[in-house]
Amino acid sequence: MSRPDPHPKDVFDLLRRKDPAPRIAVVGASNDPSKYGNVIVRNLSAKGFTVLPVNLHEKEIAGLPVYRSLAELPGGTDIVNVVTPPAVTKGILAEAARLGLPAVWLQDGSYDEAALEIAAKAPFKTVYEACIMVATNYV
Repeated sequence: MSRPDPHPKDVFDLLRRKDPAPRIAVVGASNDPSKYGNVIVRNLSAKGFTVLPVNLHEKEIAGLPVYRSLAELPGGTDIVNVVTPPAVTKGILAEAARLGLPAVWLQDGSYDEAALEIAAKAPFKTVYEACIMVATNYV
């Protein structure tokens, strides 16, 4: 199966939108400051993005309310940023497709070949082989 374009232009263009700032769900958000799920939440928040942490076990991360699933997000999201192991990511991809979300950003380590195959068949745009924190430094 052919892989999707790892850097769809329209998703990167979305990051440049200022009013309103893109809503970015971080699935796998964490209260552990050494984990990328925490670093990404704090980094994107500091850059002015609307960040929606998603975690089954936390109530608040970096001062933000936490949602248990993508379905619980009030008003949806523009980008789902995934920071979970590949086995968990596959379920997140299915949920994002079911909800009709427009874009999923797979952080390094969150995907494997099977996850990329699922993403290639999904109705949303998928970003991989790129870090959202680095990409947002240039928007």
